Amino acid sequence: MNNFKDLKYARNYGFFNEAEQQKIIESKVAIAGVGGDGFQLGEKLARIGISKFSVADPEIFEEENINRVTGAKQSTLGRKKVEVFKELILDIQPDAEISIYTDGVNRENVNEFMQDSDLVIDESELTRLEIGTMISREARQLHKPVLMVLNIGFAAIASTFDPESNHSFEKIMGIPKDMPLEEVSNMQIDFSRCLPYIPAYGDVNSLIAVQESAPLPSISQGVDVASALGSTEAFLNLTQSINNKRKKPTYIPSWRYMDSYSGRSGTIRHARLSHYLGLFAMIGRMKLGLNPLASYSLEQRKNRE
Repeated sequence: MNNFKDLKYARNYGFFNEAEQQKIIESKVAIAGVGGDGFQLGEKLARIGISKFSVADPEIFEEENINRVTGAKQSTLGRKKVEVFKELILDIQPDAEISIYTDGVNRENVNEFMQDSDLVIDESELTRLEIGTMISREARQLHKPVLMVLNIGFAAIASTFDPESNHSFEKIMGIPKDMPLEEVSNMQIDFSRCLPYIPAYGDVNSLIAVQESAPLPSISQGVDVASALGSTEAFLNLTQSINNKRKKPTYIPSWRYMDSYSGRSGTIRHARLSHYLGLFAMIGRMKLGLNPLASYSLEQRKNRE
């Protein structure tokens, strides 16, 4: 049985205490989506001691995942992401208890998926607002915190939806309360509501492409930053009942951010204002010819097909 004396946790001490380590060992995490940030996040949590997981993702690994996901390899192409994740975690934590949902999170399984978890991590498709809404509504009913982590280029952001707070997923995303999920699915995402950090050094054409329904670009550096930032916020969520003078997790409407390219990091408290300030800085730099280009226009994408 897992316990805080296990040799595999020996190097955590010096930064964790024994009560925190035991709390981590006893905790369960539900992860919706293991295609990028979610996969790396789950792996880091397993390495610090989490051995109980619920994991949902309906997708298989494809070649386009290889650039950023440790579970995506030539040997795993065509395989279910949740099954590859389970194999990896069992190789790290042989006694792990892992429930997998190969159909993803849906109305039939959302309660079971998260009901006995201590933390829910929502790494579902950002553009599928109905999934995030469904997870949020169920989590609030069950009084479960929901951690959201996103990579943005060489950077990442993270924050937690407190189930007791008025700042719900719907409120942040501009979704009317109690709107049927079928109607939510027809809504277009407003990135100013969920991307408070816009790297000023980016190519504005990439943002335009995403607004026009191009896939969200993602690189390994950003995923690594997201998994580091996200696993830290998860640690703070799971151990806050231990009186060890830790800072509190970051809660919506605030966001934590880290950028490995610019070296910037901190806490954003006015998300939409920060989004537009970053966007205007990016546009200004583009007009001055200061920013690198990223080859993500529709024509450039088609030429690579």
